[in-house]
Amino acid sequence: MDWNLVMIMVGIHALMFLTPGPDSIIVVSRATSQGMRHAFAAIFGVISAGLILVPAIAFGMDFINSLSPAVWMGVRAAGALYLIYVGSRMLAAEFTRRRTGTPQANRSAAAQDEPLWAACLQGFLTNLGNPKMVVLLTSFLPQFVAVDLGHISYQILMLGLVMYLNGFVCFTVIALAAVTVKGQIVKRLGPGKLSFWGGSFAGSTMLGVGVWMLAAPVRYISSTR
Repeated sequence: MDWNLVMIMVGIHALMFLTPGPDSIIVVSRATSQGMRHAFAAIFGVISAGLILVPAIAFGMDFINSLSPAVWMGVRAAGALYLIYVGSRMLAAEFTRRRTGTPQANRSAAAQDEPLWAACLQGFLTNLGNPKMVVLLTSFLPQFVAVDLGHISYQILMLGLVMYLNGFVCFTVIALAAVTVKGQIVKRLGPGKLSFWGGSFAGSTMLGVGVWMLAAPVRYISSTR
């Protein structure tokens, strides 16, 4: 491993987080609507997906897309449908709260009761079904391989694991920043603004990402008919 190249890769990868992607949106939504415990669960799900993607691509499998595009699209569709389901539930809960006048504290408590595994599964499916990750791993990581050192697959494997570890740090910073911003909004504008961050914002973003991710499987199904 050329550690100078590794550090350059880490820096460039960190800058990529300035452009929000599906994973970042999920983490922010969880952090602002349910707190850091659920945000960490989502982050853990994202990192867990990397434990599948990185070794598969490092050893030349190009993940399951090379085996069957239909299976790949199925994985992506599953993640998209789950996001749509969660986002719709959050929006429905927010609509019900406003219609019935349920106190914000009660809605927040209900959100906190959602099992952590649900947030973890969401992060896992979002990352696994994100085609950007396959492109990133197959085109970005090889740029930082020291060919003269040999063991190309091993280097890509290590670079991928470092990239996901760097992602864990970046996601944590993003989640903490989101919670801090939310706290300032509540402090300055009152707890009534929690509904925007808790239900409307989080539900809308999850629903939107899910619809975006579902577009490719739908196009694939249409093209095979």
